[in-house]
Amino acid sequence: MGMASPRAGAEAQKAALRQEFGGWTIICTSDTGRWWATRASLVSEDLSRVEGATLDADTAEGLRLKLREHSRAEAARR
Repeated sequence: MGMASPRAGAEAQKAALRQEFGGWTIICTSDTGRWWATRASLVSEDLSRVEGATLDADTAEGLRLKLREHSRAEAARR
């Protein structure tokens, strides 16, 4: 039985993160193995103000934890 390649594993983890955290772009850099999540949101129609967030972690699970924490903080501000 063959083992999945690290790249295939990373792609599966990215897909799972994208599904759980819609609206975020998920990136895993192949050179460092770091994980990133980024999103920008339009604050005004004339594009004069754009707010965004960027999170990073050493692992997919670490990024998932940061995304959950960020989501809770956003919900508390509403």
